[in-house]
Amino acid sequence: MGNYYFHKHKLDDLVGLSLVKLGLKIKHFLSVSKRNDYFFEKLSKNYHYSKNINFKIETLNALKYETINYKDYEPKYCLLQLHGGAYIYGFNDNYRRMAKRYLKTNNNLKIYSPYYSLAPKYPFPKALEEVTMLYENLLKEYPAENIIIAGDSAGGGLALALGYEIFDRKLPMAKGIITMSAWTDFAAEGVSYEINKNRDIFFGIGKIKLNKTGYARNHSFKNEKISPKYGDYQKLPELLMFVGGHEIIESDTLDIGLNYEKARVHVFSKMFHVFPMGFDFMSSSRTAWEIIHSFINNQLLEEQKNE
Repeated sequence: MGNYYFHKHKLDDLVGLSLVKLGLKIKHFLSVSKRNDYFFEKLSKNYHYSKNINFKIETLNALKYETINYKDYEPKYCLLQLHGGAYIYGFNDNYRRMAKRYLKTNNNLKIYSPYYSLAPKYPFPKALEEVTMLYENLLKEYPAENIIIAGDSAGGGLALALGYEIFDRKLPMAKGIITMSAWTDFAAEGVSYEINKNRDIFFGIGKIKLNKTGYARNHSFKNEKISPKYGDYQKLPELLMFVGGHEIIESDTLDIGLNYEKARVHVFSKMFHVFPMGFDFMSSSRTAWEIIHSFINNQLLEEQKNE
């Protein structure tokens, strides 16, 4: 049985929710009018980082990835960030902002953000193979106990699938995995698919449709590395999991976290898909990042004490 925490919403959360709804209407308008959606999907060529941050774009066997770390600190630890986007949308500036937020949790972190291959052109298991290759490369530079894996939405599912792959390949296991609104149930058998179908502002009835076959192709929707909900959780390290209380995929997180003793599950009332991306604007987002900060440092400091 995992550890379960429920967080009530605050007034500024409701304001943030209203703004997100407005943003979705604008996004829909841009889509219908066939205009570019620069806010949601832009990857800037000249993205601005502060002067104290090293930024690089590197390549490993055709896999492109970005790294950031603080210039004046030794990167003793690393965090592998796997972006969301339903396996069909790529890395963008929003994930650069998220990488910077992860970096703030520990001065000695280095963040790795791969541009993994996207469906439907590159279906399963291409993305998993690529991030596994990158993880194996990280093991050449960092002890496994100094590595954290994190992912949101599809990236959260991919992070858990990577955990299974690490175990199956008998590689040293990362210290922990952080997920935000992880998509882990392509079969859509969780109770939230019914309970929250009229509440979810992103994926509820009449909203965005998830293209499952574009990624899974002929593989079973219950393949554990496509839908980690159906896997053996004992293969995984410690989990820190976040989900919004109004998400249609809420049970994708709960069905794992509540059935795995090494999981800590945080449910936030009325919150939407990947709400921690609200960063400092909403109370729920701020609380989530405070919890992430503590989790990362507790995991890494635990290893320092054992050295």
